[in-house]
Amino acid sequence: MVTELLNVNLVKELGLDSMPQEKKAALIDQMSQVVESRINLEVLSILNEGDKKEMDKVLDSDGDLVAFLRNKIPNFDLMVAETIANFKKEILDMQRPLATVK
Repeated sequence: MVTELLNVNLVKELGLDSMPQEKKAALIDQMSQVVESRINLEVLSILNEGDKKEMDKVLDSDGDLVAFLRNKIPNFDLMVAETIANFKKEILDMQRPLATVK
């Protein structure tokens, strides 16, 4: 199911193809920010205090954050994929009842 959801194009599924490019880009940016926030919250809930301090050093030095997180969090890539898939599922589930009202 995760793979199926990862392949979903939300813009197309939500019927936003005809939306002006500027508005579509803003919407995609907002959705990306929500997903990024959810991933950040998940990461912070997993890392211990020492790892959080080490992560701050990586961020301050413009180090490779993804490599750091992959090293510290088992199945980091799966966690990211599941977070994205869950977000897409939530959006699609919210849209479906609206489609039946129209």
